[in-house]
Amino acid sequence: MWVIAASVLLVSPAASAQQSSKDVLASFGIKIVEPMTAKELTAAKARVDAELEKSGTAALFENVSDANGGKARHRASGLVCPLGKKGQRVLAASMAEASCETKDGSTIYQTRVEKALEGATLETAVEKALTASQKEPGYVASGGVAVTGHPRPGSGRPDHQTLRFLSQISGQERLSRLQIGVVRGWVLTERRITSNKNAKPSTMADVLSEATFGTGMDIQQ
Repeated sequence: MWVIAASVLLVSPAASAQQSSKDVLASFGIKIVEPMTAKELTAAKARVDAELEKSGTAALFENVSDANGGKARHRASGLVCPLGKKGQRVLAASMAEASCETKDGSTIYQTRVEKALEGATLETAVEKALTASQKEPGYVASGGVAVTGHPRPGSGRPDHQTLRFLSQISGQERLSRLQIGVVRGWVLTERRITSNKNAKPSTMADVLSEATFGTGMDIQQ
């Protein structure tokens, strides 16, 4: 959900042209990830297994690493967490919830699922998320009203809402973007945290985030 991977970038045979294209895509927040070799994949799987053992969650996840990266799937919900690299870890897990985190420089991406209560709707999930956000130190709403996303029919993407707010995290003012949706009986929350001091608006990054919400739960059991 956080990285868009491509096996081949069809732009030009020239290495310089390819690098230029990568730089352009990177300016929009798109990272091109080359597929791993068999040796690299074996090493990635070992790192994922080690992280699951370290977090005490090996029984709750299945290692589903492939050529596009190390990752593990929460058996109960189907949530896929990128793992195996520095800054990637499982935060918590049980049969009723799971959460993981990726740190990329000063930006933190957190994904969490929890079993939805009977009768839960997008509206009740967002209300609960908003109430929890308002309890964070220094909470201030940011970016106006919540944004509601309605994916293209047939895309398989769930409806969701986006909340933006400022809060104090580890003594620093942080800007958070929360995207909330209900997927197959689970409340999915994707959170992006950046330093408010260094935060720069990125329309393309927001568009990509809206378009890819929920892809981390694509892999079915």
